[in-house]
Amino acid sequence: MNAVIDLGNGDSLQLEPARRALSLYPGAGGAQIEVALRHSKAQDLAPGIAYRVSARMHVEDGQRRQRMLCALDAAHLVTPLMRAGDVRLSGFATDEQLRVVEQLRAGGDLWVNLKLSVLSLEWAADSAAPTLADQFADLDQPVYRSDQERRRTTKAEQLLSTLPPPGTKVMFERPMQQMRTADLRFDINAGEWAAQMVAVEAGAFVELLVPLARGADYTDAVAALREARELLRRGNIEPAIVSARKAVEQVRDAYGTQRLFAAAKMKTPRLRTLDERWAFMVEDLFSTMSGAGHKDEVTKEFEYTREDAEMLIVATAGMLKRLSAGSRAL
Repeated sequence: MNAVIDLGNGDSLQLEPARRALSLYPGAGGAQIEVALRHSKAQDLAPGIAYRVSARMHVEDGQRRQRMLCALDAAHLVTPLMRAGDVRLSGFATDEQLRVVEQLRAGGDLWVNLKLSVLSLEWAADSAAPTLADQFADLDQPVYRSDQERRRTTKAEQLLSTLPPPGTKVMFERPMQQMRTADLRFDINAGEWAAQMVAVEAGAFVELLVPLARGADYTDAVAALREARELLRRGNIEPAIVSARKAVEQVRDAYGTQRLFAAAKMKTPRLRTLDERWAFMVEDLFSTMSGAGHKDEVTKEFEYTREDAEMLIVATAGMLKRLSAGSRAL
């Protein structure tokens, strides 16, 4: 994950993402995006050249199709050395753009592609500069130094008086703007991106790890939950719900929710015990998810959205965590 830019003189400029490459800061109607890069050179063959670094930031969806997000610019020029230094590029993304990015990453890592541009001002030999031969071409033409003297002299005499000492090498150069480009592709961890979104008040997230604290008892359930998350990331909504439903089946068996649910239906809601109320939640969750796997006269018209699937999968994770943590079975 680095970009190597040939500088055309046997040297190269190298750019790579910093350890914490992305930062978001609150803005009016969006967020300022800051990307931190590390820069260095392979050798110091042409030291002292300053570069202006900019980029167009693209993000990728699950099929690696790129979408333009914003333009990024560095506030200062950089002069790279063999010892690595930092450069920070900043731009702005609106709230709507951030929402679209959330849809593209689909709960997974965010892949970024920076279309880098490196601009420098360098000196090059000027082939159009006059040579000594050009200047001596009309040496016999008279030149008058002043109206007072009116002393006739030749261009040869005048030119010889201004020439450098013998043996001096004369080179004519002119400034030339150089633009070089490269692509830099890297990923932003899902948790890191979510934390940045919270920082700019563009959303909130709950990090939930489902441990296998009771050994391998619930390995299949956790595997089904992982599969559900991956299916949803790929856009397979109903298969994701069906996979998560397999995990809920183990919760039902462990807690005996069917028995408690049947008994609790005869009571008014305020008279139900805590165990019975948990049983209602599990059974309602299982019933809601069943419509994705079984199409009867009622459920054949069910259409689940991505947000529906996310809620059901997160609820399943919460049930599994409670079970795996050794909570008392219902």
